[in-house]
Amino acid sequence: MNLEASQRALGYLQQMRLLTDAEHATATNDPELPTTALRTPAEALAWVVAREIIPQDDLADLPARAAAGRENEAQAIASEATDLISGELPLPPWAQLHMRLLERRMQDGVSAAALDQLLALQLLDAAQHAHSLSMLPTHQEAWAAPDSLPATLAWTVLGSGALSRDELKALAGHALQPNIVADALARIDGAQTETRRTSTSTTFFADSESFTTSSSSSSFSSFSTSPMASPSPQQTRTVTWTSSTTTGPAPSRWKKVLVVAVVAVVALYFLFAR
Repeated sequence: MNLEASQRALGYLQQMRLLTDAEHATATNDPELPTTALRTPAEALAWVVAREIIPQDDLADLPARAAAGRENEAQAIASEATDLISGELPLPPWAQLHMRLLERRMQDGVSAAALDQLLALQLLDAAQHAHSLSMLPTHQEAWAAPDSLPATLAWTVLGSGALSRDELKALAGHALQPNIVADALARIDGAQTETRRTSTSTTFFADSESFTTSSSSSSFSSFSTSPMASPSPQQTRTVTWTSSTTTGPAPSRWKKVLVVAVVAVVALYFLFAR
């Protein structure tokens, strides 16, 4: 299913002429594609750039390729793709994209209709339903994943905060649909396991002229988000990145402040961003 969604998004880019036939062929034959879930055209375009099929410097000019009458849509896709591979953390585009795709996939299947069904099944009360509804993530309808009760129930713990894990676990014994609760709990455990297993260290080498940042190997786990399905065995993928930045001379006391600030930001991101 992931490959089908990814191919659909890439095909749409080709149809819009944001990808040439040759670029589309290279992307669809990339060995990384079957292991990457790309749901929207913007995600697919960001991935194409991250895989260096299209140079990052060419991304801003891609809307000029668009078919007549589709320039505005092309600009929106290119802008979103740029956001997906950019960020304040000193990471290369593919690492930025990987983190954002992981966050997005955890919201696949989360919908108002699923929240309504959870309310009807008494897995949420009226207050929890209203709170979650007010925080519902937005999806592009044409590219959204099918509604999923387990994914939405897990999101009420990980996303909206309407439920705690202990409150959800307490529902398992008397729920009308115990399989939904069990699947949601598995998704939550999978997300928490991924967070614990993500290990990033940042080392700074500072002198009067430059500093370098590097990050060690980090493991990311993915879990099934298909609607009403039991979670599939986790797949683990290890990624490694190294990035460097050179700046002009800086006072030594500011170097120390910079080191502490960046390390704190990276640590807080992996502890709390999900």
